[in-house]
Amino acid sequence: MNNTTDSDNNWAELVSGLIAGWEWLERLLAALWNGLGWPHSALIMFCVLICLFKDEIRNVIPRIRKFGTDGFEMESPPQAQQATNEGELQEPPVGDFPHVFGVVFEAVTREIEGKDMAEAKQFLVRDSAGWRVLCFFENIYSNIFGGQIQLLQLLNQRGLAGMPTAEAEREWSAYKERFTPALDDWEMDGFLAFLIGKELIIKSEDRIAITFTGHEFLIWMTKYGRSTNRPW
Repeated sequence: MNNTTDSDNNWAELVSGLIAGWEWLERLLAALWNGLGWPHSALIMFCVLICLFKDEIRNVIPRIRKFGTDGFEMESPPQAQQATNEGELQEPPVGDFPHVFGVVFEAVTREIEGKDMAEAKQFLVRDSAGWRVLCFFENIYSNIFGGQIQLLQLLNQRGLAGMPTAEAEREWSAYKERFTPALDDWEMDGFLAFLIGKELIIKSEDRIAITFTGHEFLIWMTKYGRSTNRPW
């Protein structure tokens, strides 16, 4: 019985405190508005709101994609990335783009005209492999985070020696703090899983290093003008 009474008293005190705080804020805003006039009062209120919600605003600004008279568009919070290569070498979607496929098909047919079977096979295999490499890197780039690109660049500078896991953990903590609260639920292993699954890095018990694939992915980014400025 006493516990119930104490609980009711605590709730009553909490509600009274909230009401008193709200009334104080109302009186403060009214005093500012009446005493300083709307331009100065609005500026002060704006500064107060910026101070109160600075962390939320800091998290929103990097996600803004476009700003205009109709408002602004924002990037969605980071989602789990596909860490495996499964399904990337499927048959081409011929039915989705029949016209362009027909044009390219005729161009390839003309290129192998006059070649014997062995030459045509070598040409087609090399051509297919080359395009699949580009598609592979495009797929990675469409899903990779900005922080993962920065990690690849840092590992690329270290060369074969790589980076101690302890240092990688410190880099991860700083990166996660930068994008809090969006990355609060992420862990470093999940962040690295995409890079490991795409064979861009290798991870042992005490070190992380870039692979030849990771090095060539950075070369591809530079050659084809891909920006390192990616979300997260």
